Amino acid sequence: MRYVLAAVIGVSTLTGCSTFVDEGPTDQQIAEASGVTVAEAGSIVTTNFHRVWPERTDVAVSNVALGAGCRTDPDTLRAVGPPWTPHHSRTVIDPSPELIDQLLANLEALTASGFTLVPDPVPGDDPVNRTYEDARGFSVGAQRHATSREVRFSITASSPCARE
Repeated sequence: MRYVLAAVIGVSTLTGCSTFVDEGPTDQQIAEASGVTVAEAGSIVTTNFHRVWPERTDVAVSNVALGAGCRTDPDTLRAVGPPWTPHHSRTVIDPSPELIDQLLANLEALTASGFTLVPDPVPGDDPVNRTYEDARGFSVGAQRHATSREVRFSITASSPCARE
């Protein structure tokens, strides 16, 4: 039995476990499916962020990060691109309750534009934490993280996988 286990471990080590890793979509597959490019996604991410953030911001398409790659390198198990998941986030330290209420109301208002609330996969999670997503896969979410010293409240607008 030990020899069988050793053989299985040896084979999976030699193959790099690549048969068990989903490499994800390629730029070509994204082009054939949604067709969204990083430039288009950046513009939509910026617009979605502006719709939620209650104060005028200086967020421009150039401020949108490429984000994580949409594919997994089977040798390193790291996310690689292209394609990418463009996103923009802003975090406020110790926000006022009024700011949180306004941000959450603005998130809820996205439902008038076709966004729907995504069920929270974390049981017992902070009820403020929520994400809204549209039919194309663009999302805007809020997350609160409290420590003994401070409260961090973040809004993130993100894109589905986008090709270069």
